[in-house]
Amino acid sequence: MAFVVSLFICVMMLLFGTEAVLPHAEEPGNQPGETKKQEISDKEEKAKQKWEGDTIYCTALGDSIAKGYGGKGQEDLRSYTQFIADWVSEETGIPAECEKFAKNGLDSSRLNSDILTKEEALASLDRADIITLTIGANDLMQEFKRAAGEVLGTERKFLSVYDAFDSLQDGVEGNPLLIVKILDVLNNWDYEVFEEQWTTAMETIAAHRKAGAQLVVTNIYNPVSRFELPGAMNGIVEDIIRNMNQIMYEHAEDYDYRVVDLFESEICEHTQEDGLHPDEEGQELIARLAAEKIDTGRFKGEPEKEIEEEPRPEKVEPRKYSLWTVLGPMPWIGLAILLGIAAVFLFWTAKRKNRDLYRKRNKNKGKND
Repeated sequence: MAFVVSLFICVMMLLFGTEAVLPHAEEPGNQPGETKKQEISDKEEKAKQKWEGDTIYCTALGDSIAKGYGGKGQEDLRSYTQFIADWVSEETGIPAECEKFAKNGLDSSRLNSDILTKEEALASLDRADIITLTIGANDLMQEFKRAAGEVLGTERKFLSVYDAFDSLQDGVEGNPLLIVKILDVLNNWDYEVFEEQWTTAMETIAAHRKAGAQLVVTNIYNPVSRFELPGAMNGIVEDIIRNMNQIMYEHAEDYDYRVVDLFESEICEHTQEDGLHPDEEGQELIARLAAEKIDTGRFKGEPEKEIEEEPRPEKVEPRKYSLWTVLGPMPWIGLAILLGIAAVFLFWTAKRKNRDLYRKRNKNKGKND
């Protein structure tokens, strides 16, 4: 009897010991690959928690490009911001709404004073899931008109950038050396003003931007690339745009936004008659480029999308110009020809005077004899 009881106790101990070990051996996460699967699951769960709502709200800030300016024959133009809202809705299956706070002729200073002080704009930023910003081209235009007035020594206010270009062209035709003064003024462009206004706008947006909201900004393309500017002005204007764009890239990490590169795009091939504003194809092009910087997976609970960063452009140093590089070789060749002709003429005149003087002396000598 004692033997049977002892045997029963041993069997029970073995059974309980095995049961205590089995759950530990089968505990999930200790098998090969289980830890990695758990990490992926955690990331997916985290992604699902990033956004909750039944409507995707888009807020568009900026100038006439963001507004969707349409000139003659383009009155019903749709802006790239509207294209983005439609694309996001199609990609996610979630309704998207776009609110635009954009004005024709708006520069960075007026963005801060006229747009980012309005309660409705700030309220829109508070709920926005996607924010787009297009600004800077009018800073370029306004500064160019100011520079034109300084070069020409006039207080006249130019009606448009075309008016400033025409006035400079007329001035250079009357005085070719005026181009040197133009280049000097453009070479001393004040970038600090634009950078100050840019960071001020970013601070305001950051203060009202909710967690997870995506911010996309477009840089500046060359709106005067097709204009035949006097001398080497095209090159300097391009340098100015590059340096303004460099400011945008420089602060991208600080304010967590993506830059859409329009400078290196084909946008200038899709402009309206004025050569400045995008036509509808141009607006669609901007939307396609911007879409590459937007992660729609956040709205579907998918893992975060890897978005390729644009290479940051280096700051362009002021160019050095001489009269030769400004005016080109032709004026100097022409001047050399004129000087050569003048030298030949003076030599011929001097020789003729000597010959006439010799004849006169000989004639007088015969009379004396």
